Amino acid sequence: MKVAVRALNERGDSIDGPTSEDIRKLLNELSAKNRFLILERSDAENSEYYMQAYRHDDGTYWLEHRDGGADAHFQSTCRDIRVLTQAFTMWMYRISGWRDAFHWEAWRETPTGEME
Repeated sequence: MKVAVRALNERGDSIDGPTSEDIRKLLNELSAKNRFLILERSDAENSEYYMQAYRHDDGTYWLEHRDGGADAHFQSTCRDIRVLTQAFTMWMYRISGWRDAFHWEAWRETPTGEME
């Protein structure tokens, strides 16, 4: 099933219409030199529909998703790459329930512009 999503990482790798296997591979490749993966919806009304994971040095992941604008911008954390992979895959295919494994909070930034 082809999806209207683009996956891109810190190294600059980009895949249009990734598969679930592509997502698993890209997430498993996150490291100190390749910290983030972003999925962007290419069929959305604007560029504010995305999901992102950022890998910290301790192996935890910070998650961010945005559904159209600032009022629908959320953050969470995850320690399990399998749960993260499942959520990214479900989001990509628009399968309901992808949010359920996480405690989501409204996005907030520190004065330096980083996530709190």
